Amino acid sequence: MDPASIYRRRAVEGSSPISLIVLLYQTAIQSLQRAIAALETGNIEARTTELNRAFGVVAELKAVLDYERGGQVAQQFARFYRITESRMLDASFRQDPAPLRELLEPWTQVLDAWRQADVLPPGAASVADPPPPSRLEHVSWQA
Repeated sequence: MDPASIYRRRAVEGSSPISLIVLLYQTAIQSLQRAIAALETGNIEARTTELNRAFGVVAELKAVLDYERGGQVAQQFARFYRITESRMLDASFRQDPAPLRELLEPWTQVLDAWRQADVLPPGAASVADPPPPSRLEHVSWQA
């Protein structure tokens, strides 16, 4: 295993649950940005790789949603992730980076909220208490 992979693995192993969510959001945003660049240059292989990576991240985020403890907030995140998947499919199908660009701002805003939750004192927030849903209310997309 290369040194970079070892470093990443150790960083993940020592991370809090919220820090892991932050890492997933960062990965998704980077993949969206790279997919946009690939679409703009016509690089089908890179587009496919980056969109697959982003789909994988969204799948991981959906898998950790706790509908019992998270209630309506978990449902809002599930909707956010469904919309993301729909936009990514649309971008891939139409070969158009515009739907991916639409995702960058809300994903960055939610990432910022998770970062704020990550610096709270222990016990002040948990994965069951994600950033306030008001961060998602301005998203008026239709799935």
